[in-house]
This record gives sequence, C-alpha cells and structure tokens, in this order.
Amino acid sequence: MAEKDHTRTSGLPNPPKALKSGQTRGTAADAHLSTSDHRTLERAIRGSVSSIVGASHPDHASALDPDTGIESDLMLHPEHHPMARQMPGADKAISYRTSLLECLINPDPRHHRHFIDELLRETVPVRTLAVHLFAPVATELGNRWCTDETDFMQVAVASTRLSMIVNHVSHASTVSTVEPTAQRRVLLARTHGAQHTIGVSIVASCFRDMGWAVDGGSDLEIDEVLYERLSRKPYDLLGISVSRVDEIRECTEVIRRVQTTPKIRRVKIAIGGPAVVASPSAFQRIGADFVTRSALDVMQLASHI
Repeated sequence: MAEKDHTRTSGLPNPPKALKSGQTRGTAADAHLSTSDHRTLERAIRGSVSSIVGASHPDHASALDPDTGIESDLMLHPEHHPMARQMPGADKAISYRTSLLECLINPDPRHHRHFIDELLRETVPVRTLAVHLFAPVATELGNRWCTDETDFMQVAVASTRLSMIVNHVSHASTVSTVEPTAQRRVLLARTHGAQHTIGVSIVASCFRDMGWAVDGGSDLEIDEVLYERLSRKPYDLLGISVSRVDEIRECTEVIRRVQTTPKIRRVKIAIGGPAVVASPSAFQRIGADFVTRSALDVMQLASHI
C-alpha cells in the first residue's frame, strides 16, 4: 500500500526500500535510517492513505494526533462529525467496515468480488460509501501496517482490491441526470511522486456521484499534458494530489502557471494528498483555492463550488 520513502500508501508497483519501525533486515541500507527517520516515515504513512483532493472546511473540532496534528478520530470515525452523520445510509456504510477489511486481506479473491455485488445491491449513495466506508478502511489499512498487524504483501493486495472496489462501485452506480453541457467538470492529477490511487479514486467517486464530469486521475501527472487538457475544454476545478512535501515548489509552479494563463486562469485549484496530510501548514499559502484532508471535505466542495 505504500512506499515509505515516497510518502505513499497505494499503487504499489514496487516494494518499499525502507522497513517500518520495529522490523529488522540486517542490511547496510537499513542502518542508515535513524530512529527519527523511522518516526517521520511512519507519521506520513499513517496519514496518507485517505488524504484526498477537495476543500478546506476547518469548521469542526476533533482530537488531534500529537505527532501529525491530523484529526485521527475523524479519519477513522467520520460519523462523529455532525454533517457526516446526517448522510443518507451512513449506518449501513459503517456496518460494512469490518467485512470490507476482511475481504480485502482474505487470500481468496472471491470474497471481494462478492462484496462488490452486495454493495451494488444496496441503495447507499456512493458519496456516503466514500466518507463512511472507503476512506476509514483505507486509513485503518495504513494503521495496521504501521503497527505490524498486516505485512507488506497483504497491504499491497488490499490496496489494489480497495481501489478496484471504489472504481467499480462508482462507475456502476453513477446515473447522471445533469445535461452534459451543464455539468460541472473536474480534472484530477497527481505530482510526479509515486502513485497514490486509492485517494484519487475516492475523490473521483465523490465528484461523479454528485453529478460532476470527472476527467484525469492517478495516471495524469502535472506536466505539459495537464495544461493541454485544461485548454481543450472548460473545467470548474483542477484537483492535485501531492505525494511528497518536497514537491511543494512543483505545485506552486503549477498554480502560478494556471492562474497567469488567460485561457485557463478561471479554473479553481484544489490540493490534497499524502503530503498535505503530513504537513498541511506547508500548503496553506501556495495559492491553491482549496486545501483538504478528508472525503467529507470533497463532498462539501462538490456541493458548493
């Protein structure tokens, strides 16, 4: 689920280069990681799985993780937020958390396929599933890896399955009643760091369920192709998922270029991702219109932009 040295918790095309705290490998490379390094990497992993692009709405209070400042309780239990608690089908989505975790880790692939079929038979809105089921389960997977409850291969398989479930349910459940010419449109992209597909998939599912036309995704990087796509059709929002804190300069340049290019400068820019969860204050003044760390924020953004 994550490449620890890339602050990533999904995608997993390659095994991690660094072991987490508590593991031993007896190699020279591992000896170069100090206790501080391990602690920094673990903080990033704990917060990155469910971090996603959206809006900044600091209108609620929750217990903060003393290390990261992340609202850890709301990440695992968004139902404690009064607005999230009122979402239709919240109780049903919450009831699926244990069974989803079990089918993600179970060696038999038939379990997660059956789980998809069961979700599709339910009437729970995708946005509710995103907030109350998919994001908390992704966070729990990150926690289990950090505490050695789940090994790398299990988390890698679970991450792939979760991303597939999110995409499948999102596309199968979307029935837009909005005329194509009147649809709000969002373009999702990521930095050049390692892919973090779960968060981007959850973001896309929220926007799609709320009638938005969704383009791009975890396969679109912030390069020249991004600007070409922005110029081809009008977008209401550009969402960027940031993998590492050291990519802040790259993000700042994208924001500056979009805002100074006449043809595309009207598009709003939202920023989020693992790096924003790990160090939110670093991204508050780089020019983005929205900065976020939760699926609930994405829902709010899709409703009000």
